[in-house]
Amino acid sequence: MALTGTDLARYQTAQALARDSLDEIASCIRPGATEASLMEDCRRIMDAHGATGYWWYGIPAVILAGPRLHVSEEGDVYQPATIPIAPDDMVTIDVAPEIDGIWGDCARSFFLKDGAIVPPEVAGAAQAEGMAAEAALHAHLLAVARPDMTFQQLHGAMAARLAELGFTNLDFLGNFGHNIGDDLHGRAYMDANCTVRLDSVPMFTFEPHIAKKGSPLAFKYEEVYRFEDGKLVLL
Repeated sequence: MALTGTDLARYQTAQALARDSLDEIASCIRPGATEASLMEDCRRIMDAHGATGYWWYGIPAVILAGPRLHVSEEGDVYQPATIPIAPDDMVTIDVAPEIDGIWGDCARSFFLKDGAIVPPEVAGAAQAEGMAAEAALHAHLLAVARPDMTFQQLHGAMAARLAELGFTNLDFLGNFGHNIGDDLHGRAYMDANCTVRLDSVPMFTFEPHIAKKGSPLAFKYEEVYRFEDGKLVLL
């Protein structure tokens, strides 16, 4: 499904707001901060960047830290924790801003070491392996996705690659993403059952929430993709 140039520009603006806000929120992640305090930081930052609302149940962001990294639940039950973040914790943040009904959707993983934000390679071998797996999954998505595939078919391809990498999908619905639109409850999901074709929606997210069996760590990296001249590209 093609967008007009005007609508495409509006979605790109909303997604840029999401990405830029995640870059900025990194300065707020420090020992003693909490999921609840970071949610308010996310709201403040995204409001300042021009967000007019938050499309996922009115929640600006889902923040998971420390022992809660594996949590996966719907937005109408999610409650940010007030547990202080430790000096060597990991944090994932998934933001959901909108600008006049146009959605942005983006997630990143952050790593603390001795109280400072560091790259995953500095945080540790397990952290580096997890983010390398995220990068490999996004690269595989770009390599295999075709307009005539269904969400079900793409889910199968990504699930197979995830298993090859030695990770599991933590999403409570078993999906890897969904279309971007204007109907929270009418989304097409990248799951094992959805037969909607990829080219029937203007764009979709890819947001693997993954972990290795037995590891307390869990990783997120989300972006929005669309087809351009039959090729999958970043929004």
